[in-house]
Amino acid sequence: MLPQKIEKILIEYQMKYRKAGVDVSLDNIKQTAEASIKEAEKNYIKLKSPKTSYKETYITYWVRENLEKDLARKTIIKIDRRKFPSEPYFQAISEYSSLLPIPLLYRINQEINNTPPAKREKLWKDLNFPIEEAKSKFIRLISTRIEYFLKKEKMSPLEFSLKQFKIPKKDFQRFKSEKYKTIKKYNELFPNTGNLPFWFYSEYNLPCFVCRLAKFPFEKQKEALEFVFQKYPSFSAFKSKVKIKTGESTSIKYDKTKDNFLITIDNYANFRHQIMGLIHEMSHVISFLKNFQNGLDPLEKGRYFQEKDAINIEFSLLKDLSEDLFRASLAKALIAFWTTIFETELYKNPNQNDIEKLYAKTFNLCFIKANQKRNPFYLLNDKILTAPFSSLPHVVAYTNIPL
Repeated sequence: MLPQKIEKILIEYQMKYRKAGVDVSLDNIKQTAEASIKEAEKNYIKLKSPKTSYKETYITYWVRENLEKDLARKTIIKIDRRKFPSEPYFQAISEYSSLLPIPLLYRINQEINNTPPAKREKLWKDLNFPIEEAKSKFIRLISTRIEYFLKKEKMSPLEFSLKQFKIPKKDFQRFKSEKYKTIKKYNELFPNTGNLPFWFYSEYNLPCFVCRLAKFPFEKQKEALEFVFQKYPSFSAFKSKVKIKTGESTSIKYDKTKDNFLITIDNYANFRHQIMGLIHEMSHVISFLKNFQNGLDPLEKGRYFQEKDAINIEFSLLKDLSEDLFRASLAKALIAFWTTIFETELYKNPNQNDIEKLYAKTFNLCFIKANQKRNPFYLLNDKILTAPFSSLPHVVAYTNIPL
């Protein structure tokens, strides 16, 4: 007889498999769960102390993650570039990635970011980027994505994201009604960093007040890590469980086999951005530890709950460090609002003629002192291309968190 919590997980994933069109019986799911329980119990004994969670929570996390991985394996979309796919959406993905593979987008973005802002316009012209060809393929990608989701999921990409991220209806309704009020408040809170350069709000720059602050509280990564554990001393015993490395982007992963938190810091970001990224990911660590200690499985709560809790912690940490640093960090939040509002308008009408104008207009809505006319850099935004509405949990959280 399986524990009641595990039985609930099995029923939840039976529905997920069925919804995804995967023919898996409840008995097969049960077998996967039973094997996962044995693995978890065996591994839990080997974990080094202090353990971040109680045995029951650890087991449910292990089972849920294994079922999620199994579902992903059975539903992953594999595109063979040697064969042209029959599904129009997969064709569109293949066509765009053939013109602009993600590694190439990273390199272009990196080259632009490494160039002084005042010289980026000239660099962009010199790159001779194929805007019209990319735009045509981009429109087809978005259009076929909408059709694919309506056909396969019976819902729009936005509706799918709300369900996938487990965003409550009341929180999303608040976002819809309060987003511009929140945006206005964030703009009003920006710190005074002197006269802004002409390029600050241009299409060739992502506004950052953190880099303009005269003072920054840390000189070493270790100092930021120590600060977080000083703020949450009850979790300081788990300091050795945090493993940090550099990579292509900033992220966090809980490694259940070793009971560690693996934080990757963007190798291409400057020191201040790396530390701000570390503080956000450490906020996730604290959130995980709080939930684990309370017998709660973060995976059950979903992505929105995780981001909202982490942002709450992050805001508290930044305010303790410096009021100006907290206020400066709000520009990052507005970039998330910009992306989400742009996507919302784009998915209403992907065939509109002037997407560059829409990208500029939505930027101006989020940064009220900006006056962009056209902005083609949506074509380089890998999140918009590969992970629609990935900023949605963040912006809904921002509108539901009091400052």
